[in-house]
Amino acid sequence: MAEPRVKLEIVDHASAVSNHNDNNSAIPSAPQSAPSDDTSTMAATTPAPGAFNTCNTQDQARQDNDPQLDLLGRPVQKLVQLIKDLEQLGVETRNLPLPKIVVVGDQSAGKSSLIEGISGIKVPRSDGTCTRCPLEITLFSSEDAAWSCKVSLQQRFTFDSEADPDGRYGKWREDHAPTTIDFAVVHNKDELEGVLSRAQRATLNPGDNLFEYLNASSVDDMLMKVEFSPNKVVLAITAPGQPSLSFIDLPGVIRQMTTAADKWLVKLVENFVADHIEQGNSLILLARSMESDFANSSGAALIDQHDGALARTVGCLTKPDRWPVGSKTQLIKNVLKGDAFAVGHGYFVTKQPNQLELNNNISADDARRSEVEFFAQDPWTTELHDFQDRFGTFKLRDTLSVKLTKQILVTLPRITRMVDARVEEVETELTGYPDPPENALGKVLEALTTFRITVEKHSQGVHPYNEMHNSLKDLANTFHANLQGLRPGLVVATPETFRQAIEAPTFSLLSDDDEGGGTPCPSVEPSKSNKKRRAEFNTPTTSTAKKIKSDVATPRNSSAPTTMKKTFRLLEVRETLSKLTASSVPGGVDPLAVDHLRKQTLAGWAQPMLEFINSVHQEIQSTLDQLLEEACAQWLNTAFFSEARKIVKAFVVNAMRDQLQQAKRALDLEQRKPLTLNTEGFKHHHDKELQILQDGRTTQRLVEKLENADRAAGKILVDQTERKKKARTDVKARAELGDDPFAEEIKVMAKVGGYHNVALLRFLDHVVQGIQAEVLHELETNLMPQLKAGLEVETRDAQERCKELLAEDREREIRRKELQKERTNFIEAQRKLAAIGLIGEDVASLTGN
Repeated sequence: MAEPRVKLEIVDHASAVSNHNDNNSAIPSAPQSAPSDDTSTMAATTPAPGAFNTCNTQDQARQDNDPQLDLLGRPVQKLVQLIKDLEQLGVETRNLPLPKIVVVGDQSAGKSSLIEGISGIKVPRSDGTCTRCPLEITLFSSEDAAWSCKVSLQQRFTFDSEADPDGRYGKWREDHAPTTIDFAVVHNKDELEGVLSRAQRATLNPGDNLFEYLNASSVDDMLMKVEFSPNKVVLAITAPGQPSLSFIDLPGVIRQMTTAADKWLVKLVENFVADHIEQGNSLILLARSMESDFANSSGAALIDQHDGALARTVGCLTKPDRWPVGSKTQLIKNVLKGDAFAVGHGYFVTKQPNQLELNNNISADDARRSEVEFFAQDPWTTELHDFQDRFGTFKLRDTLSVKLTKQILVTLPRITRMVDARVEEVETELTGYPDPPENALGKVLEALTTFRITVEKHSQGVHPYNEMHNSLKDLANTFHANLQGLRPGLVVATPETFRQAIEAPTFSLLSDDDEGGGTPCPSVEPSKSNKKRRAEFNTPTTSTAKKIKSDVATPRNSSAPTTMKKTFRLLEVRETLSKLTASSVPGGVDPLAVDHLRKQTLAGWAQPMLEFINSVHQEIQSTLDQLLEEACAQWLNTAFFSEARKIVKAFVVNAMRDQLQQAKRALDLEQRKPLTLNTEGFKHHHDKELQILQDGRTTQRLVEKLENADRAAGKILVDQTERKKKARTDVKARAELGDDPFAEEIKVMAKVGGYHNVALLRFLDHVVQGIQAEVLHELETNLMPQLKAGLEVETRDAQERCKELLAEDREREIRRKELQKERTNFIEAQRKLAAIGLIGEDVASLTGN
């Protein structure tokens, strides 16, 4: 039969009631429940007044300690260590704060000295770094080991100098879980102050190599990147004869900064301290200086702002040696009785070394002996002797250890429930983040192969994969039509009668042939009877090549960008020939003058060329996006699809950039030097242009003659249509016109128009052929190698790389890994909680509840 568990009830000094003959009692606290019959109860004892012996050792100075601390030393240590482990595992959240003791006080409240007294160490004081970042100290008892201290840096916040300082933590960003970095292990207590100073300076320089500060000869003159850091310096002190205890020294509340730029630090520190105070599982140690006005304590005011915080507070009056004897005895008595400035767990009074003693490097043992001597004097042993169980650092420390233990025990069931619930939540959420397939490389290569095959078919234009080819053909036809829309025009009206002419038609210099049927603007179209074009007036419109596959412009619905169309007049042509012809012989035409006119007609080709290149780019990109999406249909939310799409996009951009450069070069050649060896083609277009222009010029001259005759006869309302009809059909009248004074200009413009058509078709073929012969060929041959290289699927780590690629997306992959890590940590937390053996009914027994 198993032996019954020994059940312990923990009682602390603040809960003990003194029984003295004068009937004075200690500060009241919540009553303790009576132990059950099978419980061994060990209550705290209260020493008699005047029991202090200045010659006692440290252990003798603690003669009034709660005796159960020695019995519970190991279990208490396990509980404190458990809380540290849970914190490191990331269990602590706003919804589940872990039990802790937080030390709060004004900047002049003597907190540093109090921390030194409780922990038995010395903290840096010279540069104020102790108040610039929180310091967490954990005490462990080990009778078999010498004194040692492990120094760690716990980083839960990341500094961002560009962040909005108005956030809750200013320019600091809170991370998901803390990262702990082992900084140093110290075995000589005298060396700890220097190591701690280096650890704090490293914390105040985020982003630097932390260990450079550890090895530095001195850090006093080193700059600090930040004035305050919410990241903690953690000390784990192991020594014989000390209770297990853990507490955090929070920075003193700041009221103002020296510069306006640092004002955000005031709010940051206040928020950081408030976060720790408002946690319902935390015990608060409030340091209040006896030389200051109690009513003006910033730390106390901050505690009072949070509901329930005062009930969790242990007060500590510091600097009693700076208190004028007799001046505030009644006030101090009222405070200790709980009648003034009351806190939930009452007040203790401690006396730490003064500045002279600090300058003389007083030891920790001597400091405690000095404290015993101090409280053995008046008024502590006379007027205030009823409260002697609350005088001294060790009494405060031991009480804090007991209270923290009780708080941990009371909280463990809730912690266990919350951890169990979180494990279930994480497991449920993880079902929505499945692991990548085992054969990730095979899946990636399969999708890439599918993509390659369909790209090849679409590049070749094999039915039924010819949609992109048909679209590119339509775009080429649109490009052709837009170039034709820029063919130059010639106003054939005689200059001296031009202003009187009601209509002066402009004839296109491009033959109506089988090469294309662009809409003239203005232009001449062939007559149904004689296939020759006649003058017409059309409203100019601007052409823009369509960029959407379904709305691609074709020659039938395209209109030329006439704003860039060159239109000549006969007198302008004559003046140009005169200026640029060097020969003094009448009738001679310099070829350079003709070339000058030819180059003028090519000036507007850049716009339709750019529109064609852009439209082709969008058509190819759209097709590839669609094919890639189909090949990666089940991986659309993965890094595989997003990265592959980026690689494909970059490939098309580079290919089309090359085509644009080649097209620009071809255009530059056309505009720089008119040239053709296509003699037959040039003659064909020249002859047709000459016939059309001469016919149009003859018709216009006869219209002008008939118009002048009608005016002379007073016929001012004659229908122009009738004049034009007669001018075209009256062969006798046309023959009687005589020689045309602008016959030479008509011949020159026929040469210009004939060459323009030859150059247009050559330029069109060059640009379109580059797309067909180079870009589509690149898609077939080089796109896939570039995809595989960019995705890194042919490296040694291809399998692992493909697993990352097939994660649904980077954010989801990061979230999945976070959840997996959290699950691992919380399962480990479950194991540690189960191993402690202090849950459920056992907790109620241990706490006496």
